[in-house]
Amino acid sequence: MQNAPSAASACIFRSENERERQCGRSMKFAINFGANVTAFLLSVFLSVWMTPFIVKTLGVEAFGFVHLTQNIINYFSIITVALSSVVVRFFSVAAHRGNRDEANAYVSNYLAASVVISLLLAVPLAGTAFFIDRIMNVPAGLLTDVRLSIVIGSVLFMLTFFMAGFATGPFFANKLYITSSIQAVQMLVRVLCVLALFTFLPPKIWQIQLSALAGAVCAAVLTFFFFKKLIPWFSFRRKALSLQTSKVLFSAGAWSSVNQIGVLLFLQIDLMTANLVLGPSEAGIYAAIIQFPLLLRSLAGTLASLFAPVLTSCYSKGDMEGLLSYANKAVRLNGLLLALPAALLGGLAEPFLSIWLGPSFVQTAPILYIHAAYLAVSLSVMPLFYVWTAFNKQKTPAVVTLCLGGLNVLLAVVLSGPAHLGLYGITIAGAVSLILKNAVFTPLYVSHITGFQKTAFYKGMFGPLAAAVFAWAVCRGIQLFSPLDSWTGLIAAGLAVCVSYAAFAFFFICTKEERRLALQKCRKVKGAVQI
Repeated sequence: MQNAPSAASACIFRSENERERQCGRSMKFAINFGANVTAFLLSVFLSVWMTPFIVKTLGVEAFGFVHLTQNIINYFSIITVALSSVVVRFFSVAAHRGNRDEANAYVSNYLAASVVISLLLAVPLAGTAFFIDRIMNVPAGLLTDVRLSIVIGSVLFMLTFFMAGFATGPFFANKLYITSSIQAVQMLVRVLCVLALFTFLPPKIWQIQLSALAGAVCAAVLTFFFFKKLIPWFSFRRKALSLQTSKVLFSAGAWSSVNQIGVLLFLQIDLMTANLVLGPSEAGIYAAIIQFPLLLRSLAGTLASLFAPVLTSCYSKGDMEGLLSYANKAVRLNGLLLALPAALLGGLAEPFLSIWLGPSFVQTAPILYIHAAYLAVSLSVMPLFYVWTAFNKQKTPAVVTLCLGGLNVLLAVVLSGPAHLGLYGITIAGAVSLILKNAVFTPLYVSHITGFQKTAFYKGMFGPLAAAVFAWAVCRGIQLFSPLDSWTGLIAAGLAVCVSYAAFAFFFICTKEERRLALQKCRKVKGAVQI
């Protein structure tokens, strides 16, 4: 009987610790989320403002090569991703387990290897710049600018590769708001440089890449500074360099390279297909149209990364039940956050394109319909990617991604060319392939490697999909009663949809406990404001 009170006290103590841990996670997630959304909104604003400016200044054909040249350079990430994709995981797992020397060795080996690989890649990158006119259709008048863009973009690529080793700091500390803030600074520097160069020099394509490089240099300085603040115990040690450690990273990352081939076939092949099959002008139009689908994909990747530190921590500590619970919440919350912009993108496509790029682009609105629909379905599960990364089970996802990426290319060429669907064929191909990969394969595979039932990770997908359909219906309903022909009207409509969406999600998608917590936090905020 004497042990009963102490047992009860221990139970209460554990419960309090668990609540404190959950509160800490929620607080860090809220801060990280706020910073990421702010950075995303800034990127949206800059894209809305800069894209028409660049299109009108350079022309739609030249604008297409702004993205095409970067896509060409990104193909070399097949090699670099073997290291950059796994160093964060190995460093974090070792550091969470208290093995600082081991964690130190992983970053040291990464930095040394990244320098060697960058020097080796310099030759093929230079060759790509010289022979670019043999790789894709480049008008003679743009050839020199395109070549120079690739040279500058290659320097940017190598700098980004090297600095990926220092991204381990914010990830390990679960302070991803630092990364988002640095990205915001990088974007602002890039835009300011573009404006300055376009103002004082004749506008050229390569100036955009030069501006991006200037932003990346600023970001590199800030990244290194915060890395040293967050990981003061790190120091580059020649003694830590070993072929064995590098082999561990390369072995784990080998399948990431295979996966990256598939990713490139998903994300980086559409503009190339448009250029080779439909011509530079169509590629330029498509480059302008897909700005916001690409931003939405970028947002999805960024939001998914917010859940990665906790998922990695759960795996490191062997907490499989905690991983299951957190992963399901991550999928649902991630889906709810992405369903709204996807619905806005599809539901307001015509007035947005008309106001943004001009009435001539309204006819391409169905492209945004397709993008919005399949992104709303397929992006919610992206936090699950970090489960197989934590488990270091990347072989099967890599093979599946490669096969479905090949399917995407095949469908894109056939549908855009022989089937005469043009840009719509390229978009449909991406929709089919990504739904198969994300919405079908990913939840099934994660349930397999974690040992849970097959439907364990599908729970969070359906609520966000219902919310997206609701938001889309509100968008279409508003247009029936009020024509949207100005930025003021479009923004007002968007805000109305956001309010309706929030109410729908709160009352019909959120659980009773989540509604209670939301109201509780609102009362705290209200009380703090009154004080």
